[in-house]
Amino acid sequence: MPAQSEAAGVALSTEEATAFIKGKSLSATRLAGGTPSLHFKDNGTMYGKNGNKGGSSDSGKWRVEDGKLCMRWQRWEYEGCGQRVRVGDKVHHLYPNASAVHLGFNN
Repeated sequence: MPAQSEAAGVALSTEEATAFIKGKSLSATRLAGGTPSLHFKDNGTMYGKNGNKGGSSDSGKWRVEDGKLCMRWQRWEYEGCGQRVRVGDKVHHLYPNASAVHLGFNN
């Protein structure tokens, strides 16, 4: 998946970003490699399993703030808030500095 800047898509509002993930199980493609399955519970907790990382799994907390999805994993090396943008039929989660796509989600 090529790097995308925020300008390459339409930013989701806080309401749209929340509705996209709250209470849902989603498959994603990770720019750095892997295809994690992510489960975002209504209570702000999340669980992830990545089949491409030897089956590693992790849990953590999520929230949406100013249209950005904020995630803090316990073991996986990611903590921060990234903008959510719609690009065609996909929604991308950008790294906090908006320099590249962190995760790509299918609708």
